[in-house]
Amino acid sequence: MKSNVKKIPKVSFEEQLNTYQELGYKLNSGITKETLLESYDKSDFEEDTWVLMYVTLGSTIEREPWTAITNECWHFDAECIEDNGSYIDILENIKRISKNKLNFENIKDFVDIDNEKAWVSFELNGKNYKWDLRIDNDWVDGSLFDKIQELNSELKNSEKFTFIGLGQDGVIDFMTDKEMSEFKKMTNIKIKWLNGIKDIGE
Repeated sequence: MKSNVKKIPKVSFEEQLNTYQELGYKLNSGITKETLLESYDKSDFEEDTWVLMYVTLGSTIEREPWTAITNECWHFDAECIEDNGSYIDILENIKRISKNKLNFENIKDFVDIDNEKAWVSFELNGKNYKWDLRIDNDWVDGSLFDKIQELNSELKNSEKFTFIGLGQDGVIDFMTDKEMSEFKKMTNIKIKWLNGIKDIGE
């Protein structure tokens, strides 16, 4: 994945969190600002201004009950395909951050790394879909996200999926053009529209 992050002035932990909340990043039930400081110090957020906060908001707390910190974005690791269930987890997270606008139901998958075979199937708005996927060790098939983006476009949702690459991981979000423009203005993070093959792998 290519990084589109540039050096920007330090901003306090509190100001960053307030800005994200103004942008609509609502913390899930049971999550407080102290939760965000369980894995990092305030100084870490200030050293990696805006980006670490974005990554943290898209993460899950590292203890029971493993709650997602917010449902607005998702911190995603491309090396995540291990066995059956891996692609189910991806679609469940896409469904979550789309606020069920991509309301995948009856999600099933199959992953056989040794025999290089994988697929994911689901129902959406009364239609059945099954997509064959490529195996590349434990790397996700990036074309999955292009299929999702295309499906979202067919549904004529005003939001599209966005992405910021950070190496083998990144943050996926779901925004309108206006929300994307405001996000860039407020955070200086150069997010872009998600292109699965280009951004996440061939």
